[in-house]
Amino acid sequence: MRVNFNILKSIAIALGIFSFVWMIYDFLSNRKNINKDYLSANVAFLEKKYKKAFELYDLALNQDPGNVYYLEGKARTLFRMEKFTEAEKIFKDVIKKDEEFTAAIANLGILYDTIGMHENAIKYYKLAVEKDSKVTDGMSWLKRFLKNIHFKPSNVKERLNFLEKELKSENISNLKNQKLDNKQPDFEM
Repeated sequence: MRVNFNILKSIAIALGIFSFVWMIYDFLSNRKNINKDYLSANVAFLEKKYKKAFELYDLALNQDPGNVYYLEGKARTLFRMEKFTEAEKIFKDVIKKDEEFTAAIANLGILYDTIGMHENAIKYYKLAVEKDSKVTDGMSWLKRFLKNIHFKPSNVKERLNFLEKELKSENISNLKNQKLDNKQPDFEM
C-alpha cells in the first residue's frame, strides 16, 4: 500500500509541475499577441480620455480591421463622445459579425436608452438578457470592492424592468436620472 501512495504522490507532483510549466509557456507565447494599442485604448477609456481612446482603437483596428472587440471599443468611445449615429452604426456592424457579443447588444440598448428611443432600448436589453447573465447582471460586490465603488451600479436587467414598468404606466417624464446616470462607471472589455 505504501508503494502505491508514493507512486500516486509522484504522479500528482509531476502533473502539477507540468501544469505550471504549461501555464507559463501559454502566457509567454500569447503575451505578444495582445494588441498594446487596444490595451492602452481601454485604459484611456476608463480614464475618460475618449479622444485618446478613439485614436488608439483606430490604431488597433488598422492592424486588425475585423476585430469585434476593437470595433466595440471604438463604438463605446463614440457613444461617450456623443456621436450617437456613428456609434449606433458600429454597434450594429459588431452585432452582425457576432450575434453572441452581449456587450455590444447591451451597449446598443444603452445608447438607445440615452437618446430616448426607449422601445429600441427595451428590444436590445431583452436580447442581451437572453444571451448572457455576466454582462447583464452588472458588477459583482468583489469587483466593486476592488475598484472602490461604494454604491451598487444599476445593471441592464434592472434598467429593462424599470423601463418596461414606467412605459406601461406611461410615466415617461421620469425615465432619466442625470445625477444617478453620471455616477455609472465605465466597464472594461
